[in-house]
Amino acid sequence: MLMSLRTGVLAGPAVPGVSNMSVSDPVDLNSCSTVVVWCNATITDGDGWYNEIDNVNATLWNEAAANEDSGDDSSNHYTNLSCVLGENISVNDVFVNCTFTVQYYANPAEWTCKIRANDTDSNAGSNSTNLTVNTLIALDAENTINFGSLSPGENRTDDVNNTVTNCGNVGIDLNLSGTDLTNTSATVTNISVGNVHYNVTDYDQDYATLMTALSATPTWADFSLGKRTNGVMSNKTYWKIGLPSVIEDLVYTGMITFTAVSDS
Repeated sequence: MLMSLRTGVLAGPAVPGVSNMSVSDPVDLNSCSTVVVWCNATITDGDGWYNEIDNVNATLWNEAAANEDSGDDSSNHYTNLSCVLGENISVNDVFVNCTFTVQYYANPAEWTCKIRANDTDSNAGSNSTNLTVNTLIALDAENTINFGSLSPGENRTDDVNNTVTNCGNVGIDLNLSGTDLTNTSATVTNISVGNVHYNVTDYDQDYATLMTALSATPTWADFSLGKRTNGVMSNKTYWKIGLPSVIEDLVYTGMITFTAVSDS
């Protein structure tokens, strides 16, 4: 016995596809500034992309701290609601570029970028890929520490403050070093680097007993300045100087170097 069956296919609007994804990887952040992270792909629509693709958007997030639907947070989540359609590859294919302006304190971790294409028939397609945001250890400090005028043999009694800002994405301590304070006209003596003393945690400390002598060799200081979350992360360091008992009436200058190291 033979039986004939009638078959058919109901064809509807094509669903957009997202393929050939590429992304900035790894991401090197900029000290106390921003960097543009790009996430690109090819969008395909079988009905022809030009009249069909209505919107392309993207999300970039750190999976350990957020999820795709979380609100934007410069540490862990970014969105781009209007990615840019670029080069026309074919009638059905078009290149798309999605960019994010990422802050210097974005978490050092693995992130995900997801691109979604929406068409005029309310169909949507998506794809995702991963990238790594590298660790950034960086700081900014005020340019000048001015100890003012002192007499020979005198120690400064009040602090000169210098504010340090964490410009990276992890907590930092400090390595501190310096040079002698000199004047090319001096014939008697200059001021040794060890005459400069500091304390990075407590103010108004005794120059001789509770402050550390600066050295030409970088010396670690437990500063424990966390990375930025909502507001700029800054804290003061405290400085004093003592003069030799015999010194000429001149202006002496030197260098103090602040280097950020990981607070681990």
